[in-house]
Amino acid sequence: MNKPSRARAAAQSPATGPSGAAQRKRRPAGSSKRVKKSAVDIAIARELAPAAAIAVLERSPHASDEATPALDVLVAGVADADEDGKLRVQLMFDNGSILPVEMSDEAGKKLEAGLARQRQAKS
Repeated sequence: MNKPSRARAAAQSPATGPSGAAQRKRRPAGSSKRVKKSAVDIAIARELAPAAAIAVLERSPHASDEATPALDVLVAGVADADEDGKLRVQLMFDNGSILPVEMSDEAGKKLEAGLARQRQAKS
């Protein structure tokens, strides 16, 4: 197969989106396949991604006595995480992008309690 044919085949592959960009394959619901994360994946998720998000938000214009601007989320959902004892909160933005955040079940319970307190305070 020559190179142009490979490119055409890749563009038509179900593993690529309409733009030809690679898409992540989703596991079927209820699948228990665990993938071991590499040290690089762990460092990105635990250190680099949070540090980058914080740095971008801190650099956005705001008065020094104001709170740092926050992400403006359209909707949030909860799903099982790949790791036992954790849950995944998925934050969706108005442009359709989704930010997955994993936390321990205990942290999820504290988040739930905090949300309940906020609802009570506002009613």
